[in-house]
Amino acid sequence: MIDNNQKYLNYKEQTTRLKKALQNEFYIEAIAIEYAIMEDRLESILRHEGVFNPEKHSTLARKLARVRELRRRKNSLENKYLSEELLDSIAEWKEQRNALFHALLKLQITTEQVRGTAESGNLIVKQLTSKATSIRRQLEKKSSNDRIEQK
Repeated sequence: MIDNNQKYLNYKEQTTRLKKALQNEFYIEAIAIEYAIMEDRLESILRHEGVFNPEKHSTLARKLARVRELRRRKNSLENKYLSEELLDSIAEWKEQRNALFHALLKLQITTEQVRGTAESGNLIVKQLTSKATSIRRQLEKKSSNDRIEQK
């Protein structure tokens, strides 16, 4: 496991690469980075909630399913910050990405199709990153308050 500083530097690097990939029309690279970021942000939510299990949550789909379970709790931060629409858009984008990647050499795929997937993925990444950060901050704030109360 890497430390938080290295994680931050890696995340910053991939965000820069994503921006460059989109600007330079390297949409397949952008999609690959977006997928990795989505998976990482979902894992971050699970880790901060203390429920991440690498064996059970080994794929984006499994992480997403567990986050949906957390969201079902009425007073959860996931319910407060993550809309069902955002979670649905992640699932739909993942299916679109998978179909696109599996069809790259088998079907005629236009640049517009690949661009559309990359651009929609970028929007999802921005939303998910913002929401995951909000959840993390609230959990850290609660943890800090809990420690103060225990003293």
